Amino acid sequence: MPIIMKTEYLSPRACAVLALAAALLAGPAAAAETEAVTYTLPQLVQRALSLSPPQRIAQASVGLAESQRDTALAALLPQLGAGVSQTRQTTNPATLGFEFPGLPSLIGPYSVFDARVKLSQAVLDFARHSELSGAGHAVEAARAEAEQSRERIAAQVALSYIQVLAGEQAVEAARADLVLAEDLLTLARDQREAGVASGVDVARAQTAVAQDRYALSEAETAIASSRLQLQRAAVLPMDAPLALGGQLEASPAATPSAAQALDEARGHRAELAAIEAALKQADAELRAARQRRWPTLALFADYGQSSRTPVRAEEDTYRYGASLELPLYSGGALRAGEDAARLKLEQQRERAEDLRQQVEQDVRLALATVQNTAEQVKAATATRDLAGRELELARDRFLHGVANNVDVVSAQASLARARSQHIAALAAYQQARVNLAAAQGRAHAFEL
Repeated sequence: MPIIMKTEYLSPRACAVLALAAALLAGPAAAAETEAVTYTLPQLVQRALSLSPPQRIAQASVGLAESQRDTALAALLPQLGAGVSQTRQTTNPATLGFEFPGLPSLIGPYSVFDARVKLSQAVLDFARHSELSGAGHAVEAARAEAEQSRERIAAQVALSYIQVLAGEQAVEAARADLVLAEDLLTLARDQREAGVASGVDVARAQTAVAQDRYALSEAETAIASSRLQLQRAAVLPMDAPLALGGQLEASPAATPSAAQALDEARGHRAELAAIEAALKQADAELRAARQRRWPTLALFADYGQSSRTPVRAEEDTYRYGASLELPLYSGGALRAGEDAARLKLEQQRERAEDLRQQVEQDVRLALATVQNTAEQVKAATATRDLAGRELELARDRFLHGVANNVDVVSAQASLARARSQHIAALAAYQQARVNLAAAQGRAHAFEL
């Protein structure tokens, strides 16, 4: 319950107490503002798909294609317009076919006012119908390309996410290696004090500590770079702390067969949908190029008022009719347009065939990589465990004075190497899973 104090004067001591209380209350709020926000992979993918500039550009391309389709449609719809004119002119009646004795050679000047509504409608225009069909397929292609952009962004975010998780584990492993090296340095010094080890053993342990410090610095540099890359891919503030909620370790997922993966890719790869739409668009453009040789039929009409001035001697006038046009000779433009459309269609067919082969290659390579990296994870896990056991044995031998610390330092280096290989194998396996999902057109649904 708030306490309301009414006073006209506060002493300096009271002001200081109030300021201190305000600072204490504001402290947790300020700390909360700088606290890292934990993100899961689906959250970052959705954020990137909503805010990424490349995705916005792709969506704008869809809108552009739809506008071009609407323009093609408008050419087949009734055209309604209005016009008003007021002129002052002279006329030679001979140009109108009037040649009578006594008729002056020049009439006027006189005023002419005209205001009318005009209507026209294309009745028969096969080329424009084909152009409209091509514009519709262009919209389909733009939508498929936007979906392709979504997949590319989702895959990029997932790969960066895994890279950050691997970097975090690499930093933790480097710190553990440094702590272990410092413990072994302490052991070497104790053994030298006990007369069991020599100064060479201490120097060797100091070298190992220095190397592990360097490795830790490298790992911290790498994780900083990976975080920035993920923040940019997910459209996160670059200066905000970042925490990830996923785990790099995961139970091996069931790998589909090659036939299943290829069926999934053929049904979901946006690139295939885009190239199929582009093929249909090119075919429609070729039909339009051929149909430009065909006759076109249009209806037209206008109705308005003609007079000398807008307010004087007004008369209603109208005109209606039909026009039939047939191109006879265009200087080769129609043939050139048809040849260009045919070549474009052939290009799209070749691109489609190349893309189908590329999709199959992507799927088969991703499957092989997933299987191989899964085996690498098993081997790296066994290597890490064996390296840890080797270090324990070497440390016991050195502790009991049976041997110097050459084996200890060597085993320590082997353990550090095994830890790095294990983390790299885990990251490679998860990234291979991302690539397999992307090869099947399912990168947006990938989960660790």
